[in-house]
Amino acid sequence: MRRILIIDDDANFGANAVRMLEGAGFTARFHRGPFGSLQAIRETVCDLVLLDVNMPKLDGPLLVRMIRDAFGLGRIKVLLCSNMEPAPLERLAKAMGVHGAVTKSVPQAEMIDQVRAVLPQSPN
Repeated sequence: MRRILIIDDDANFGANAVRMLEGAGFTARFHRGPFGSLQAIRETVCDLVLLDVNMPKLDGPLLVRMIRDAFGLGRIKVLLCSNMEPAPLERLAKAMGVHGAVTKSVPQAEMIDQVRAVLPQSPN
């Protein structure tokens, strides 16, 4: 089963995302805020990080650079997640070299589809 780590400063979004992703057959864990994210990635041995790009004190682009430096972006995929408008969020994802982006306002089914597109479930 694929493991997803949600990194966000919004506890409500994080809890809802965990429920949604687990309901879709993924293993999901929420980590609140940017600090301690690298340790959370190590502990979860996640396949995908669903990353809020607009967190206070440590922004998404810096955190992506830290993830890239620590783990590379080949083994761990990163999907940006934000309240930003879709077009600027997509441009940011491309500029950062991550695996995609999804807005927090999309319907649950669309968010799950985006996750599956980036991280297809492995055959069992």
